[in-house]
Amino acid sequence: MAGEATAEMPRRPRGGIRRRWIVLALVPVFLTFGVPRWLANDDRPAGSHTEAGFAQLCRQHGGTPDAGGATGAAAAPQQFCTVRYGGRVYRMDAITPNGFDEDTAAFQRQGCEQEQRTSGRPRAFVFHADTGVCEHRS
Repeated sequence: MAGEATAEMPRRPRGGIRRRWIVLALVPVFLTFGVPRWLANDDRPAGSHTEAGFAQLCRQHGGTPDAGGATGAAAAPQQFCTVRYGGRVYRMDAITPNGFDEDTAAFQRQGCEQEQRTSGRPRAFVFHADTGVCEHRS
């Protein structure tokens, strides 16, 4: 074997394997959280709506802007959007300072449909998609 050339397999450093595992672990996180936000162009920072913008958004969905009671002199009042159906006033949870929250509206719809099934009365609960409100009818 004195005159034969031996070809050695190149050795990969251990760091390369570790990097691959990190990338494989991050891919599901990116696909779960990053891609949906990127596709929805949801890149505005939290709290990007001004008070005037919040009021306008609330009115566009048929609501009335309302500043909740602030506690203490330095506390900023929390903004609410309310809507009146029949004789009741409902808080529009899907209208937030960051815009119309479709996820919250979907959960409101789900809860409304569940209440409708368990109430046993026809149309005791009515979901309004434009406001995200589940109205309880007597």
